Amino acid sequence: DGDTLRLEDGRRLRLIGINAPETGHGGQPPRPLAAQAGAALESLLERQSNILTLKYGTTRRDHYGRLLAHAFLQDGDNLAVQLLEQGLATALAVPPNTRAADCYRRIEDRARTAGSGIWSLPDYQTVAATDLQPAIRGFRIVEGRIRDIRQSRYSIWLQLDGPLAAHIARKDLVNFPAEYPLALPGQRVEVRGWLKPYGSGLKVNIRHPAALVRLDAITP
Repeated sequence: DGDTLRLEDGRRLRLIGINAPETGHGGQPPRPLAAQAGAALESLLERQSNILTLKYGTTRRDHYGRLLAHAFLQDGDNLAVQLLEQGLATALAVPPNTRAADCYRRIEDRARTAGSGIWSLPDYQTVAATDLQPAIRGFRIVEGRIRDIRQSRYSIWLQLDGPLAAHIARKDLVNFPAEYPLALPGQRVEVRGWLKPYGSGLKVNIRHPAALVRLDAITP
């Protein structure tokens, strides 16, 4: 994929901070612009002899055994930044490797405003929570109002004004500011992530405030 590459010694490297369209696994078709994202990554590497400097994350490997790092070309260019600028990846904050998350999001915002790459595609346009259909799946950016909050021993559930509930594991509350997201009921938010079936509706797992932005707090 545009966010993953194989090093000369055989190790796989997953770029921290971004997610590129999937090329297709397990018989699934590739996502739109997946081939372009992969080609852009190859072009960037070939331009500078396929040599990288890696800055590892706090967690150095993911559950697939891949290395996790920010990767820089010989001229100092950051691969993730290059892909974000071209609109060939979304910003992705996965704790504890959230260094540069705010920077990556600002770069994504510019590409999103310009409608570059994936941001010209229907699946990447913001959808109202009330317009979501229970059969929808995959990555989406959803805007809506938090109308209810439910708590259990291990989880917090924020119900939007539609079929979508944002799920936050209590162990991930350390990644959020104090009292957030408990103060969100009634607030308008933008939620991003991978939508999955949950009961008769949908859920999205949230681990970092970058994926659950309070819109009412944003000054135009």
